[in-house]
Amino acid sequence: MTLTTIYKKQLESKYRTPTCSVAMLFHILSIAGIVILPAIVGFYTRNMWVSEMSYLEKPDVQFKYNMLLFLQDKDGGSHVWSTWSYYNTLVQDILSVPSVSIDEQDSDRDGLVDVFNITLQFEKSDIVSFQALLIFQYKLSQVCQLVMETPIYISKKVEEQSLTVFGDIALHQRENLQPHGQNTAYNTSLITDTNVLQSFEIPSILERVSSRSVVTTLQELYSVSEPASSFTTSLILNVPQHRIRYEPGFWEAMKHAWIQYIALLVIVRYVVCKVRAFVFENMIVTTLCSEKTKAS
Repeated sequence: MTLTTIYKKQLESKYRTPTCSVAMLFHILSIAGIVILPAIVGFYTRNMWVSEMSYLEKPDVQFKYNMLLFLQDKDGGSHVWSTWSYYNTLVQDILSVPSVSIDEQDSDRDGLVDVFNITLQFEKSDIVSFQALLIFQYKLSQVCQLVMETPIYISKKVEEQSLTVFGDIALHQRENLQPHGQNTAYNTSLITDTNVLQSFEIPSILERVSSRSVVTTLQELYSVSEPASSFTTSLILNVPQHRIRYEPGFWEAMKHAWIQYIALLVIVRYVVCKVRAFVFENMIVTTLCSEKTKAS
């Protein structure tokens, strides 16, 4: 025979206790546990409070049309050239002036250079090593505001007299950037004094730059050597997106922590409520229980 429910009632149980009692202490501790335990669990499982975040940004890289070139021939002779007239005057005896061609390409038409194609052609034909220091301005503007003058250094052994180098301009960070305020600490000339010969020495320039917390490097992809009647080098430098590491502000870190806190709060609240129900319903702590029915 099928039975049909024709009436039901709800039973409500209330547990009362004096203010100064073990039951009240347990009640206070359990409520505090619901609030505090998610934060403790999140802290000790790490990464609740984010100290580092990152994002992708394509930097605004501009060639300043300044460079230092050093070549060595098979007899050990040196040949140099720069875009600074004072330096060229001092090294007239070993000066070798190249034909320079610079092509900047913006393939996606976003106003930022995607590829630098720098071609240097010399009259010399017996070059065995090549060094170049190219000076750029590097800018970030989305989250972190960074402006700096930075070098790209290239050093290659020359097997044939036509050398093509393909590479990406990369960013190397030793420290996280700050997301607030413009950082122009490194936006100073790499040639400290254009009237002093020692200011043009590549090792001293690189030594100063290497102490920076953020530097650019050339991540070489390929290099190709081919026979030619005179030494010619083509530098194909791509500007890809860079992953920028930065230290988030308080509210950004709090937003990330809050999501984890709520997720842990749901679990902790469920467990603590089950424990509370077990303790009170089984009279593990002394309380006065009253029951009231509700018709429905």
